[in-house]
Amino acid sequence: MQVQNPAYRFTVPFFRRSKTKDYAILHMKLRDIDYIWSVNEHTLNPLRRWWLHVLKRVIITIECIRKNNIMSYGSALTYSTMLAAVPVLAIIFGIGRGFGFAPYIEERIRESLQVSPELTDKVIEFVNSYLEHTQGGVVIGVGLIVLMYTLVSLTSNVETAFNTIWYVRSSRNLYRSIIDYMSIFFLLPFVIVITSGVNLFLLTFKGLFPDYQFVNDTVEFFVHFTPILLACLTFVLLYKFIPNTEVKWRSALWPGIVAGLIFMIVQYLYFHYQIKLSSYNAIYGSFAAIPLFMLWLHISWCICLIGGQLCYANQYMESYAFERSGLELSRRYRDSLSLLLMCRICKRFASGAKPFTVRSLAKDTHLPETIVHILLDELVGMQLLAEILDERGTTSHYLPAIDINRITVKMAMKRIDSHGVERLDRVWLLNTKEWERLRYLRSHDEDALLIDV
Repeated sequence: MQVQNPAYRFTVPFFRRSKTKDYAILHMKLRDIDYIWSVNEHTLNPLRRWWLHVLKRVIITIECIRKNNIMSYGSALTYSTMLAAVPVLAIIFGIGRGFGFAPYIEERIRESLQVSPELTDKVIEFVNSYLEHTQGGVVIGVGLIVLMYTLVSLTSNVETAFNTIWYVRSSRNLYRSIIDYMSIFFLLPFVIVITSGVNLFLLTFKGLFPDYQFVNDTVEFFVHFTPILLACLTFVLLYKFIPNTEVKWRSALWPGIVAGLIFMIVQYLYFHYQIKLSSYNAIYGSFAAIPLFMLWLHISWCICLIGGQLCYANQYMESYAFERSGLELSRRYRDSLSLLLMCRICKRFASGAKPFTVRSLAKDTHLPETIVHILLDELVGMQLLAEILDERGTTSHYLPAIDINRITVKMAMKRIDSHGVERLDRVWLLNTKEWERLRYLRSHDEDALLIDV
């Protein structure tokens, strides 16, 4: 594994010189990390290959967070969560009352916020007041509209953040958003009751065998392990289903587990060390719990977003070397790739085969999915392609938007070249002779010195 530039002085510690000739030295500068994608992994042993993959994932995560300004979404989601907290709890409590297990839900909320009983009482008071203005436990009229708007706003903000991570430009339509996300909120009370029931069953089972230390220790372990398992499962499902694109289970598994464990650690620190912040309490008094809660909420969202970015790094680790420069492609190279995608789609349509999806087209052309998705969105906007959804409304397929017997290379290039606004009164108020001359030269593919125009 020989690095081509010997000027690199920064050496990764786990790529040391081997006594055999199977390995060489890996040098690289901190300012130029492209060389880790040119390393021949087949010359590395499993441990070094694993460390190389870890380094790639870390670099992808850090670069994408900085490039997409992901951390700014943490603040926006914190605000949206605070705004939607009472309506969400109102839905959960309303459904819980309808099925008779509202006390279990209130108990779980008090356990989660046990270090701040004043805040817990205030939240439950707000929820009860919210529900008092309903009829039969169901929010009606204007309240229903406000409730739906708050929930859809929160979930759409979450989806927007994850779509930014995955470079997805189109979000779910309003109908799908309401159906998908409202079903999640309606299932939350049942999840809370089921987890409470499991813990209650385990504690009851423990009481049947008070003299068996092994049984008691095992039950205690599962009681304490259930919240961790639930947190990890929540993050895995979040990374799998929230982005409006196809995410592989294996890509979402480990980031979800890591994010869930870190979230539980942060939650433990928040619950057990909040009481020690006496100076904070002295400044804010009885309101100290609110800024601390917002700080914990902000950190939690940052953990969630970083885990989502790590999930993206997991799925596109091998193709990221091309994707990281995808937005900097020259116009000629970008146009050539667009023509290549158009060519494959038209040939597929002419053969009568099943239309391409983003993933199948990326696999067929050996291009990264992110680049393919961006170019397909542009071609749809140019009305060269038509995007259709499958029967479930989850996967997009792409078809030619024009008769394939009329689409030529020149026609497609003209459509690509003229995409956008070309009305003179919108782009330039001054009708100069240089402008007309340049347009003529450009349209007739002629040449001239700029000083002669």
